[in-house]
Amino acid sequence: MATFQQLPCELITHILSYVKIPTDLINVALASRWLYSVATPLFYEKLIIAIRIGLPPIVWDADTIFAKLKPQWIQYVREIGIVYYYPDGEDYLAPWYLHIPDTDLKTGWAIDGPAGLDRKQIGQTLFNDQLVEKLITRIPPGQLRAFNFDTRHTMDLYSVDISIVTVRALYQYQNTISQLKITLRGDLADDCTVYDFPCLKYFKFEVKDRSSAEQYHCIYALLSSCRNTLEEFHCHTDMFDNPFVELSLSTAFEDAYKDWRGCEKCSQRQLLRGGEKEFGLPRLKVWNCKEMDQAFFEFCFKSGIVRDSPLKNFLTQDAEGNALGLFSKYSKLNISELFPSLEKYPNNGLGLQKYLETFEGLLKIIVSSFRGRKFGIAWTAGLKHHADSLKQVHVKLTGMRFPVKVLEELGRNCRGLEVFASEMEDGLPRCIFNKDVFPNLQYFHDTTYIGSPGWLDIPLHSEQCLSLVNSALRHEIRKGDLSETLKIVCFGIRTVRNEFSTQRIVQGHAFMVKRSAYVIEEEDDYIGCIPHWDAADAGLYYKNLRLDVRRLEPLEYLEVMDHLGGHTDLYG
Repeated sequence: MATFQQLPCELITHILSYVKIPTDLINVALASRWLYSVATPLFYEKLIIAIRIGLPPIVWDADTIFAKLKPQWIQYVREIGIVYYYPDGEDYLAPWYLHIPDTDLKTGWAIDGPAGLDRKQIGQTLFNDQLVEKLITRIPPGQLRAFNFDTRHTMDLYSVDISIVTVRALYQYQNTISQLKITLRGDLADDCTVYDFPCLKYFKFEVKDRSSAEQYHCIYALLSSCRNTLEEFHCHTDMFDNPFVELSLSTAFEDAYKDWRGCEKCSQRQLLRGGEKEFGLPRLKVWNCKEMDQAFFEFCFKSGIVRDSPLKNFLTQDAEGNALGLFSKYSKLNISELFPSLEKYPNNGLGLQKYLETFEGLLKIIVSSFRGRKFGIAWTAGLKHHADSLKQVHVKLTGMRFPVKVLEELGRNCRGLEVFASEMEDGLPRCIFNKDVFPNLQYFHDTTYIGSPGWLDIPLHSEQCLSLVNSALRHEIRKGDLSETLKIVCFGIRTVRNEFSTQRIVQGHAFMVKRSAYVIEEEDDYIGCIPHWDAADAGLYYKNLRLDVRRLEPLEYLEVMDHLGGHTDLYG
């Protein structure tokens, strides 16, 4: 401990910042008085405000809505995150969350119709006024670095959102924040002058209703303000149809851009900083608009906003629903060559193949919803150009399934591949268990529906899936080519969000394969079954090798996926 205390305080703080679980940080703080003084600011730097769904604002007390706000949060807070929870989810909230309102309050009965909407407006006004008065304006200037308000999947009558009052307060009092996540509703476009955040590095906006030119007027104002700092740009929408259907696709973004360029209200501060009404984003590395129409990116490219951006991660989706995601290791993606490959129904995917050969260092690729038999799988030949870097491949084609022969060829060409997910042509491919074909594969996900897609609540019996895994393992064990890296095998996993905004698996099964040393006195060439042990559902042993296969419970599966990097693109 004495040696540790001799380290610079900044270095100690940086080391402790890797402790992500609050309870672990508490244990560190309680180890000694000296560690307490170092760990306490880290514990309180992230404030989670949990808003209870379904509670009529009439029971909200304006004087006590933030009454339980701890002084330490105001003193140390650097990130504010606002989330929703339902009454039956109170037991899952951490004790260090700020509950709005207090969980002891009774909900009463919800009121529908105009009266309910009026009460929602009352609650929204009350919440935003209190948020500004009791929290945002009391935080020392320059201390707050992130403000995240995620309202996705929240359809409750009484759910509230941030208003222009809160955005204006962030603009006036905390204009050094580097991360901003908001839901871009129509009323937030009433004042374009507040979208001036010159230190922003990460910006995510969510569209929950129809988009408008006025909203994108504000987006251009914000992007212009942080042109020299912005590194990540994200957009999402809850709508299943085209969010721009009510706009003229050919002119909507251009008209909004012209309006912004001619606006004298939102440009004054930017012009004082030496800005111009035309701009680029020279530091932008991530463009994630998978759920938006590609037309927005095309306009940003043609107008010069992202033409020279050093993009490493790129996700987009065209009007047909075709999505393409590219994640590069170190190279600048060759965006200028991308658009020809995204034309409607490319010639057997050759356009994408040629595009993949124009740059190096691809880490991950997502190809989703392209019309399979017209798009084909010829583009996979372009992945050979990234054999030294490629780690993940996610494919979802409409009208065809991924051939096992092509999968085997992909494995032999890209030796570093760790994750593969697609709808397979012939069920579980045994080649994924073969170390000569896939020497580094860790995670395989067959997204094919098992049985009738209409029977989502009647999945194939887990024992049948388990027998397929065991059969493939036995085959490769006998050949002596069993993979040493494969850990998880999934069949037809589909997760949905129920009315409580939590995910559950409605079909399919996930299995974890664990290897361990095992010495037996039987014949060396004997392959036997292991009785259930340590919660294993099945197992095999051969010579000194022991394999356990265990089914993953839904919540456990989601935790494993988060640990592996999420792979949320597989869940639909």
